[in-house]
Amino acid sequence: MHLTDRKKLTTMRRALLIFIVLLLTGCDHVPSDNPRYALRQKVLFQFEYVNYAWGFQHRGWLINSSGELHCYNLPDNWNFPDSTGTISATDMEQNLQNTDSICYQINPEVLKAKFLLLPLAAKGPLSDPVSEMADAGSAVYAGYILDQSTNRYERILLQQLGDIRIENRSQQAHELYEWLQSVNQEISK
Repeated sequence: MHLTDRKKLTTMRRALLIFIVLLLTGCDHVPSDNPRYALRQKVLFQFEYVNYAWGFQHRGWLINSSGELHCYNLPDNWNFPDSTGTISATDMEQNLQNTDSICYQINPEVLKAKFLLLPLAAKGPLSDPVSEMADAGSAVYAGYILDQSTNRYERILLQQLGDIRIENRSQQAHELYEWLQSVNQEISK
């Protein structure tokens, strides 16, 4: 074997070893070039409760990419996702500005790990809507993925409770729902 062949083989072995180490460590520290997986959007998750029975109620929170929970209660000029389940980045920014306060802080590493589950949750099948209650309103746990080509957020339903129950049946959606539910319990203390 020639000296240049040995050098090439050594270089290839080193590259393979680095690849294996990155693969085994989960590659969490490796930045992603895919905008669907990177924290390159303003809003990541939302909890929202809306009820029109016995007086209007509208409250909840948005989690931004810094891990801040922006809480709101009866906000003015709120923008809801349209019938396709999307909302423009401009409308989402306006919603963020219409929140009342920052009511909680999430660890950025935890937030990133949870956000990386969202594209898989987006592929999850939704259960058929089931009527469960009357006059209970609707509580929605959701995530958002920004499509940078259209500058619109796609709402990813994780769980809807209340008058109508809809469940995202993916394992990742269930994990995100349980996490967001625990966050909601923390801020309710």
